[in-house]
Amino acid sequence: MPARPPSARGLWALGFVAFSLVALVAVPMHFGQRTAAEQSRITDVLEPAARHAASLRLLKARQMARMEGYLATQDSRRFRDPYVAATTEEDSVLAQLAFLAPRLDSVPPMVAGPTFFERIMRLQEESLVWRVGNELVFDPQTFDASQRDQVLAGYNSLQVATRDLEQAIQAEVAAGRRQVTLVERRQSATSFWLAALALLATLAVGRVAHRYRALTIDRERRRLEAVRARREIDALLEATGDGVLGIDLEGRCISLNKAGARLLGYSESEIRGRDVHDTLFHTTPDGSPFSRDASELLRAAAEGTTLHSPEGAVIWHRKRRSFPTRWTLQPMIDGTRLAGAVLTFTDMTEIREKEEALRRAIRQREDVVSIVSHDLRNPLGVTLAAADLLLDLPLDEGQRRRQAEIIRRSGKRMQRLIEDLLDVARMEAGVLVVRLSREELHPILEEAKELFREQADDRSIRLDVTEPDGTPAARVDRDRIIQGVSNLLDNAIRLTPEGGAVTLSVEDDGDDVLVSVADTGPGIAPELLEGLFDRFAQGDELDRGAAGLGLSIVKGVALAHGGEVSVVSAPGEGSLFTLRLPREGPVAHEGAPAGAVSA
Repeated sequence: MPARPPSARGLWALGFVAFSLVALVAVPMHFGQRTAAEQSRITDVLEPAARHAASLRLLKARQMARMEGYLATQDSRRFRDPYVAATTEEDSVLAQLAFLAPRLDSVPPMVAGPTFFERIMRLQEESLVWRVGNELVFDPQTFDASQRDQVLAGYNSLQVATRDLEQAIQAEVAAGRRQVTLVERRQSATSFWLAALALLATLAVGRVAHRYRALTIDRERRRLEAVRARREIDALLEATGDGVLGIDLEGRCISLNKAGARLLGYSESEIRGRDVHDTLFHTTPDGSPFSRDASELLRAAAEGTTLHSPEGAVIWHRKRRSFPTRWTLQPMIDGTRLAGAVLTFTDMTEIREKEEALRRAIRQREDVVSIVSHDLRNPLGVTLAAADLLLDLPLDEGQRRRQAEIIRRSGKRMQRLIEDLLDVARMEAGVLVVRLSREELHPILEEAKELFREQADDRSIRLDVTEPDGTPAARVDRDRIIQGVSNLLDNAIRLTPEGGAVTLSVEDDGDDVLVSVADTGPGIAPELLEGLFDRFAQGDELDRGAAGLGLSIVKGVALAHGGEVSVVSAPGEGSLFTLRLPREGPVAHEGAPAGAVSA
């Protein structure tokens, strides 16, 4: 018989191993599923049904005892009422059994006989007949002494039917447990043979591995020969996404990949033959000339050593501009001969910008934590001081009310700050919710004005609401609009000099309505406008100490309504903040409930 080729033997061995692994997983899983299903049927169906059947038998015994007590004493209150209560409990137990009946018969019963559904229905019919006969006994007008025997006979029949049902269920439970034990034994036996099969598979793999050893050695020899023939190309293309520059022992460029050409502005033909130092490293990052004699890169290329870029390294573009970079120089070996070096480099501009943005964000958050801690500490200190006064000093009613009012104001101040922080967290999580209703916007502005009237009067600032043309209305969340306008008013009144003016207005603009807050404050520098609505932004030196949450919340409110917020300002000319809100509200997101739109 001709020998099988190595490939056929290898495929046979792999198939045998695959079959063993699949069997080791699938067979125990199959037996486990069967065991779990049967155990679940016993625990969730059979055992509760057995408990209900036993409970039903006990209830019937109690009913019969109360019936006999009534027949002996004719005491309706003592025996009839408990009997009626027991029938209600019996109905509940029968309902539970009826509910379990389909699941009891969901698989063919292991014990021969009527189905559980038939048994339970028969039990319900007999129980109903017995209870109807009992009602005649309780009626003095229809009672006949012969009925006592009928009641007893019906009770005995019911007890037999109940006991029959209970025994059938217990028999099914026992049969199910025997089935579980049988399946577990089969699983153990199968697992043993599968373990033996796995051992045979391991031996087969070892045998095949031994046969393939000679073939692997031959393939490795051929691979090394191919690597030696392509070593220069492989060294140049180590980093596909980075620039790769080949350098000879004299420091001249000999090749450049496409990524490097894109980063440097040179094509491969243009850079070939150029001195790498004079082309790319001729100047330091601060713009001063860099001596060729001090070049560690040229020294490492000539010596065949590895070199990494120093911190803050740059490479110069063809257009005489530099970009931050990270580079690595590796020796290029041809067999045992040093043929030059390979310079791989990456443009770090975007990474450095992101690092700087991250550092700025961290600084902003640290500032906010400090400010929030300060803003919470002040009212908390006031609250504690007022509480100490209330506890330690015998104050009259007026003084106690003043201290209580101080505590109330401080608590509300802390509550507002915490609510602002929670709103910012909701916006970051994308769950700022608005509940929309048709509202006229001019009364909303009047309400916001009243909230800040006292603050404006304290600083001698005129606070006005411009009368609109018509009655602008839109589908908005009234509370959220007041929240956004209040944040704008708080900033405007706080930053506007004494004697200035803050004006609220609303107007129709096609499909949108415009809600505006204008002030005569110091205005905003142009370079600060772009990030003014960012979270934790503190755009004005006059506003240092605020948590930087107000304008971010205004933006979140506008976005939640499907609108936007904008600002027009210049230094010394005041500011105009405008909320543009769709008249019919935001477009509902797919799957979102009506009237609830997240930002």
